[in-house]
Amino acid sequence: MDKLILKALTYVKQHTKNESTGHDYHHAVRVYKVAVRLAANKEVDMQVIALAALLHDLDDYKVIDTPSFKAKNFLEKHTSSEVKDQVMAIIDNMSFSAYKEGRTVETLEGKIVQDADRLDALGAIGIARTFAYSGKKGRLLYNDSYDDDTAIAHFYQKLFKLDELMNLEEARIIAKNRIEFMKKFLEEFFREWI
Repeated sequence: MDKLILKALTYVKQHTKNESTGHDYHHAVRVYKVAVRLAANKEVDMQVIALAALLHDLDDYKVIDTPSFKAKNFLEKHTSSEVKDQVMAIIDNMSFSAYKEGRTVETLEGKIVQDADRLDALGAIGIARTFAYSGKKGRLLYNDSYDDDTAIAHFYQKLFKLDELMNLEEARIIAKNRIEFMKKFLEEFFREWI
């Protein structure tokens, strides 16, 4: 692992040490590792992928109360303006909210990081992150609806749609398997909910 990626890891850890919504250091590392796997045997810039994966949530509205420029500041200090622009284009356009606004990632690097991030919202980790985020934001667990702001509704409003939004076929296959696991979890949840 090169020195720049190690610096990015340290920087992310420093700025997410108290993060409890599931957008923490460990999330960034998982996204990075999955992105590296998805990028295998593809003609891509691995440094751009690594930096976008590691820095992508530092300035996310879900985890900060006031605007910050942590990712941009890191990139300005440690990379060329070309790399900074490529990474920021990915970070600024990869979220589900960006998708809903009609924004997309344009590069293969961006598509890889986006898929890796979406995969971390699925499966057992995705379930845990959903409840961590919902608890932090004061959301109810469930309120007999899929159309409200509860943790369970989030599965139906967003998470179960992510497999169709994957850019790469290999990510779509992983997503479908993780969603099946989540559906089994919800079957048991509803049996116990009574």
